[in-house]
Amino acid sequence: MEKTQVAIIGGGPAGLAAALTLSRSMMTSIVFDAPAPPRNAASPFVAALPGLDKKAPVDVRKAISDDISSYPFAVLDDKAITGIKREADGFTLIRDDGSLVTADKVLLATGMVDVLPDLPGLEDCWGRSVINCPFCHGIEWRNARWGIHAHRPEVLDAAEIYRNWTGYLTYFVGPTLSLSQKRRRQIANLGADIVGGLPKRLHSKDGNLQIAELSDGTAITLDCLLVFPHQRQTSFVDALGVAMTDAGYVNVDDGFRTSLPGIYAAGDLTYPGHQNTPTALHMGNMAAASIVMDQCFGK
Repeated sequence: MEKTQVAIIGGGPAGLAAALTLSRSMMTSIVFDAPAPPRNAASPFVAALPGLDKKAPVDVRKAISDDISSYPFAVLDDKAITGIKREADGFTLIRDDGSLVTADKVLLATGMVDVLPDLPGLEDCWGRSVINCPFCHGIEWRNARWGIHAHRPEVLDAAEIYRNWTGYLTYFVGPTLSLSQKRRRQIANLGADIVGGLPKRLHSKDGNLQIAELSDGTAITLDCLLVFPHQRQTSFVDALGVAMTDAGYVNVDDGFRTSLPGIYAAGDLTYPGHQNTPTALHMGNMAAASIVMDQCFGK
């Protein structure tokens, strides 16, 4: 049976950063990352990552993987983990091919699953002219015609932020949201148009958004649409029974320890805020440091 000190489930930025830090701490790890398209596969590039700004996600992963491979401590495994069993001295993990691995510690770095709105035409533009983060993609759409898909309250609170990148904003306000008169005036005073109701269809060409069509057939010309999707945990994380926050993210302490001893979590699955590659890298690095310290102190 294969054995490692740390099993890392997920080979995105958080998982890879953790593997690199563990390698430089001379601790063995296996990064399990099934060969499915990563969550940011639709993005044309990774933004605001010093030294790698505007590099394609696959190139960023390769650069970090090459760094990991320069040390003899980590293994990158393209198998998925389907189950975890706690043992007296650690954990036994079950690969999707039935083989077993034992580990002293487990780090969850599975990210989150985006739950996109049911909006025909959205997937053709997702990651290109339909964006989810102005800090990641806003400058590429500066002074362009933005639509804001307001299907959750947080989006109504951010109009002043979006105004930083463009003065051409059209707010599509979902029927389940309550927009007070005061907030309506504030948004209008930014120069934004407010539309009651969400688009029913997007029209595009080669991934470039052209029209947001309303339920009454009205066509609104746009260059990009901002959609801040709901998210859910992977079924694997849900099945573990770790404690969650009220918002549905894995609850961790300052050392990225979950409620289950020996299991840590880092990256987007712990954090609903500014989800991007630099943040995930930081969390993976810090989680690995906690693992090293806990291992040294026998925790």
